[in-house]
Amino acid sequence: MILPPSVDEYISQNNVVRAIDAYVDTLDLSELGFSNTQPVTGAGQPAYDPAALMRLYLYGYIQGIRSSRKLECETCRNLEVIWLIKGFRPSYKTIADFRKNNTHSLKMVNRDFILLCKELSLFGGEEVAVDGSFFSGNASKGSIYTEKKLNKQIESLDKEIAVYQEAISKQDAADDREGRENSFEDEDLVEKLRLLQEKQAEKQTLKRHLKDSKEKQLSTIDKDAGLLSKRGQTIAGYNVQIAVDSKHNLIVAEEVTNDGNDTKQLAPMLEKAREILQSENLTGLADSGYYDGNQIKTCEEQNITVYVPIPDKSKKISEEGRFTRERFQYDTEQNCYICPQGNVLTQVGNPRRKNNKELIRYASKTSDCRGCPLRSQCLTDKARFRQISRWVDEDVVERHRARMEQNPDMMKKRAAIVEHPFGTLKHRAGINHFLMRGLEKCRAEFCLMTLVYNFSRVLKILGKDFIEGYCVQRLGNALKIFQYA
Repeated sequence: MILPPSVDEYISQNNVVRAIDAYVDTLDLSELGFSNTQPVTGAGQPAYDPAALMRLYLYGYIQGIRSSRKLECETCRNLEVIWLIKGFRPSYKTIADFRKNNTHSLKMVNRDFILLCKELSLFGGEEVAVDGSFFSGNASKGSIYTEKKLNKQIESLDKEIAVYQEAISKQDAADDREGRENSFEDEDLVEKLRLLQEKQAEKQTLKRHLKDSKEKQLSTIDKDAGLLSKRGQTIAGYNVQIAVDSKHNLIVAEEVTNDGNDTKQLAPMLEKAREILQSENLTGLADSGYYDGNQIKTCEEQNITVYVPIPDKSKKISEEGRFTRERFQYDTEQNCYICPQGNVLTQVGNPRRKNNKELIRYASKTSDCRGCPLRSQCLTDKARFRQISRWVDEDVVERHRARMEQNPDMMKKRAAIVEHPFGTLKHRAGINHFLMRGLEKCRAEFCLMTLVYNFSRVLKILGKDFIEGYCVQRLGNALKIFQYA
C-alpha cells in the first residue's frame, strides 16, 4: 500500500478543518491578550503555541470533545488534528491551562466571530429572542449549602450525638457496676461520637461563613455555583443566557449568571444585543419567565420594543369566582379606579416601595361595599372593602399588554428563533455542563460553546469554501492595514 507523502493529502479540500485553520489565521492573538504570542529570541521555546491550541479547542468543541485528556489523545491519532495544529503535541495540562488562563481572550475570540457574522450581513438586526437554560457546574448539589439545609443537618447531628452520649453513659454505668475498666465497646462509641462532633463543628463553621457572606447559598467546591431549581428539578450550576438574531438563528449575545431567576436578565441581554447590532429599533422576544415591569420600562427607555407574556397573577381570585383586577377601570384624570358596580376606589396614603417598585394603594369605601349586590363576587368573607395596588409606571404595563394583544403570534416566533441554539448545543453536541469552576471561567467556556455553535451554523449557511475564502481576504486586508499603519 502506497501512502500519501504528506498529511495534507489526507485532508480533503472540503474538510471543515481548513475553515478553522483559515479563521484562526485572521486572529491577532497578541491583541486579543493570549499568553506566549511573542517569538522567542533566545534558546528557549514558548510553553505552547496559542494559535495551535485555539485551533484544537475550536475543532474539539465542534466535535463534542472538550476534555483536555481526550484532546491530548486526538493530537496523536487524529489526522485532521495533526494537520490542523501542524504536528504539535501538547500535554493535557498544557491544553487545560490554555483554557483556564486565557478566559478574557476566549471571550474576545467569540466576540470577533460575532463581528465577522455582522460583516457578512448574517444578522437581521431587527428581532432578537432571549432565552435561558440551566447548565450543571463542576460541583455536586451536596457541596452547596443553604441556611435551611445546614440547620436541618445540624439538628440531625444533634440527635445522633445525644444518642451516642446516652449510650456511652449507659455503658460507663454498666462498667462501674461490674468493676471493669473501659471496654472496647466504650472506645468505639467514643470514637464515633468524636467524628460526629467534628462533623457538627464543620457545619457550624459553614453556617457562620454563610451568615458572614450575606449570601443565600454557600458552595464549598465552586464558590460561584448555585442551587438552581426549575420545573421540580434542581441542579448545582449556572443560568446561561443567549440573545438570538431571527435572520439565521445566530447567537448575538451571551451571559452566564448564578441567579436562577430570569426576571433581571431581559434588559441587559437586549442592550448587549443592540450594542452589537447597532440597531435603532430593536424588537425583543422572551417567555413569561422574563416578565418584570422595571425591565420592560428600561427596554422602552432604550427604544427596544419587547414582547413578553404577562403572568396571570389573578388566577386564584378568578377560580374563586371573584372579580380580578382587570375588571376595575382606571380613570387617569381622576386618579381612581371604578369597580364593576360603578363605585370609586380612591388613593390611600403615599406610594410604598415593594419588590423594587413604587406602589400606590387604592381602596373602596366600606359603606359602598356593605350593601353591594356584587359583594360576593368581589370580596372574601372577611374583607370589608376592596384594595388595588398600582405601580407608579403602570402605563408601561398597559402599553405592553395592548401590544401583546395586537400581536398574538409573537411567542410562536420566539420559540422558532431561540430554541434552536440550546437544542443544538445540549442535545446534538451533548454540551450541557461546565468543566471549569468559577463564574468568569464558566463565562469563558460558554463563549467557546457560543463560538462553535455560530461557526458551525455559518458553515451550513455559507459553506466551507466561502468562509475559507473570506477569511483569507480578511487576513489580507488586516496585513495591508498593518503595513500602512
